[in-house]
Amino acid sequence: MRILIVFLFVFNVVFAQDKYPKDYFRSPLDIPIAIAGSFGELRPNHFHSGIDFRTQKKEGFPIYATADGFISRIKISTGGYGKSIYIDHPNGYTTVYGHLQKTAPRIQNILNAEHYSKESYEIEIFLKPNEISVKKGDLIGYSGNTGSSGGPHLHFEIRDTKTEYIINPLFFGYDSSFIDTKAPQISELLVYPLSDASQVNGSPNPIVISLSLQKDGTHLASKIIARGKIGFGINAYDISENNYGKNGIYKLNACLNGMPYYSYEFDSFSFDETKHINDFIDYPRYKSQNQRFQKLFVGYLYSNNIVKSTKNNGIVDVSSNFTMNYKIVLQDFHGNETIINIPISYEYLPSIFASKAIETPYFLKARNENSYAKDGVSVFIPENTFYEDFYLKFDVKNNELFLHDNFVAVNEYMTITFDATKIPVIEREKMFIANLNGTRTEYNMTSKNDSLFTIKTKKLGKFFLAKDTIAPLIYKPNFTDGSNLDKQQTLKISISDDLSGIASYNAYLNGKWILMEYENKLNRLTHSLSDNLYINGNNKFKIIVKDNLGNSTTFESNFNKTK
Repeated sequence: MRILIVFLFVFNVVFAQDKYPKDYFRSPLDIPIAIAGSFGELRPNHFHSGIDFRTQKKEGFPIYATADGFISRIKISTGGYGKSIYIDHPNGYTTVYGHLQKTAPRIQNILNAEHYSKESYEIEIFLKPNEISVKKGDLIGYSGNTGSSGGPHLHFEIRDTKTEYIINPLFFGYDSSFIDTKAPQISELLVYPLSDASQVNGSPNPIVISLSLQKDGTHLASKIIARGKIGFGINAYDISENNYGKNGIYKLNACLNGMPYYSYEFDSFSFDETKHINDFIDYPRYKSQNQRFQKLFVGYLYSNNIVKSTKNNGIVDVSSNFTMNYKIVLQDFHGNETIINIPISYEYLPSIFASKAIETPYFLKARNENSYAKDGVSVFIPENTFYEDFYLKFDVKNNELFLHDNFVAVNEYMTITFDATKIPVIEREKMFIANLNGTRTEYNMTSKNDSLFTIKTKKLGKFFLAKDTIAPLIYKPNFTDGSNLDKQQTLKISISDDLSGIASYNAYLNGKWILMEYENKLNRLTHSLSDNLYINGNNKFKIIVKDNLGNSTTFESNFNKTK
């Protein structure tokens, strides 16, 4: 049986490596490849769905089509991937290029027509095979920092065109584009008692286990004395040559007394699964200490394309008087390994006092629908919104909803409704359901049906009705009223809103709508004068900015342009 398991494991690895073409796709860049973010890397609220190529901390490097095909989709957004291009290839895969600074001229002409047709910076277009065909190596754009990017780089993905499953790009030969002889690194090892009767080294709470490096390069954990059900968690990362960053772990295998017990591998997953990252990690520890420990045990909801196998859901039952060995093997895509051996013994030790979970009148069963209501405020929680049962903190005082705390991971959207009957109708117009994030009031998109205010949210904490009557700010234009802009290439102006956020912005030149690109990280709008929409002589500029509650600000000015 053991030989069969090993054979199947090796077969699956070889099959995964060989099922994808190795020399079909070229590099999207003509600079040396360096990885800033790996496939499946742990990110806030999602697994990273591609690889990030470093661009030497600069923008403007040419981006090339990695193979023949046609541009099937272009999306321009202030968040997410920013300016992104999707290319469908005849071999059944789609490549994605995100955070672009700008697209190639022939593509930009099509985009400009769409921008002006829709009178919107944010657009998404789907193209037919005969509209924009590309050859391998064709210029499609330039690297940038648009959208939710934290710095200049290229986000690159390969997807199955039919299923839209994301596939690790290293399977397609990109692993040979850079050197990696360095093994993954483990920072800390945690052990979790997982039942009321469990304890580890006399403690009913999770504890950190010390590790020592052995002469053979493996790590040995200090001996664990435990009883009952326990689980493990690791804080680990991967490194490679010429890479100063810390990347995610590609593969993990855990064995108990030599038998496979838990494993995961980042080779492919769907977008529906990416939200389960908050159960893949120790979410409460992440929220309280900003540490991402990967749990080596699962609940009833998990990413089954990532977690490849489990026995007893990865939970170890230490219930008899014999010694066990738990072994963890961390592996990167190039086969470099780090091994951690963890000896476990059964013994009863006097237990250290454990702080019990606070019991409330509201015991929430995660697999059921749950509804709560008090004093004109109601909360509906669909089934599978949470990953485990727990005592929910729920209360309403002084028209404020207290809905637990943010140390619990939320999987589905909840519905929160406030009855605003007692508030005068005229005041409701500028009101919304807010939540408190630390000391900051946050806006939630609120639907209104007469006196009922409703939001869909995955947030927990304090909610209340708030009002926004302050209009957005428009400031710092890069020109003065009546100035001459013959030597200037762009119009730039900043916008911001203190509460509900920018809902729309529209700029006009001599009464006609003009395209202004929104860099939300800088609160800045930019119009390229190369659009040649100005007239010789005096030009009248106007911009109208509205927030999500309809508060509006208008800025008007003029400038001169003759060439």
